[in-house]
Amino acid sequence: MSKRNKTYEVTSLSKVNTTLYKNGDLFYTNRSIGVLHNGKIKTIGSNTPDLTDYVKRDEVQQMIDEAINQGGEDVE
Repeated sequence: MSKRNKTYEVTSLSKVNTTLYKNGDLFYTNRSIGVLHNGKIKTIGSNTPDLTDYVKRDEVQQMIDEAINQGGEDVE
């Protein structure tokens, strides 16, 4: 049986202490994703977009509130 790899949210890939994790563990920030391989974090996809620009938390809450006020009809 193999062990499961874990995923961690970090503020910066360069500041991760790689001695505390095992090969195959994933790390992500709001700008990049990396995987630990042979003691170094290799980034995956150098052209990843900043995901914070797509949907804001307050916008989602507003959409939920509007759907509830409309009587629970399907909103697309």
